[in-house]
Amino acid sequence: MKKHAGIFLFLLVVIPLLSPSAALGDGYMDSVKTAMLIDAQKLLLNDRFSAADSLYEIIIGRYPDDPDGYFFRAAALMNEMTDREENLHEDRYLRLLDTVEYLAERKIPGSSPRTRAWMYLFSGHARAYRSIWQSRFGSFLSALKTAFDARDQYEKGLEADSTLADLYLGLGSYHYWKSAKAGVLRWVGIFKNQKEQGLEELRYAAGHSLLSKEPARAALVWVRLDMKQYDSAIAVASTGVEKYPEGKSLLWPLAQAYYLKKDFTEALRVYRQLRDKISPDPGNYYNLIECDYYIYQCLENLEKNDEARTAARRTREYIKQIPKETYKRQRSHLDELKRAART
Repeated sequence: MKKHAGIFLFLLVVIPLLSPSAALGDGYMDSVKTAMLIDAQKLLLNDRFSAADSLYEIIIGRYPDDPDGYFFRAAALMNEMTDREENLHEDRYLRLLDTVEYLAERKIPGSSPRTRAWMYLFSGHARAYRSIWQSRFGSFLSALKTAFDARDQYEKGLEADSTLADLYLGLGSYHYWKSAKAGVLRWVGIFKNQKEQGLEELRYAAGHSLLSKEPARAALVWVRLDMKQYDSAIAVASTGVEKYPEGKSLLWPLAQAYYLKKDFTEALRVYRQLRDKISPDPGNYYNLIECDYYIYQCLENLEKNDEARTAARRTREYIKQIPKETYKRQRSHLDELKRAART
């Protein structure tokens, strides 16, 4: 998994865990749907992608005219693609997002303000996830434009019902990361610095939303990393890892936080844990290389030179299986590991 935050909603790849409270006082989110979505998200956050997808299929069959089942199914596909650093499900993924937008837009006319807010939420999420895919596998400029479109949908949702706090997950992610990644565009005044606004919106979503408490907390882990607040990032990520021990999505920022904090003993422990999870099915080998590189770096920093060389040599076990595209993307890490292995 590429360990960085993207132009906008990279951390929405940590899929929302729905709260039972979503079924209360809201005609759109009934208790049966909510319970099924809770079960699916627990599977997903533990990296049980196929089982989660099967449950989403049941939800879609039961609620074929609602966009949420299609959205969460698409989000699960993106979670898997991000987890494996590979564009595995492009056609299916984009078709699902088209369906989400179509169903949400069809339901908006004549709906109650609350239902309209939900529809703008899912319409915004569909655009946000399209932006995620474009930023990872397509065009940066297209991703940026689509991110603006997503923001507009979230703002329309607040106009319909400002009490739907889930909308602040999307807005907070947008406001923080477009400010953090704007670079020269912010410096020349094209983008405002809205990092503090984004941070407060994410905090609000984490504390008050119906659907998005968990993803907002996960988003805050990456924000804390970006702000170099490593202890805070470690605390939140560790809690998530305890709740979803089979999953990998929060192990990555946990390992990075320890590494950036220069706690190389703990970083080594977590990267080894990740490697153990990845090595039985390494996919395109991107993540296995990532783990081996940081395991080597941790050992070097701990002055365990013999162990570091041994770790660097592990790439010899799979070097011939690495696809050309992965080799190209990981060339700098592989070159360093090869040099270390020869010493």
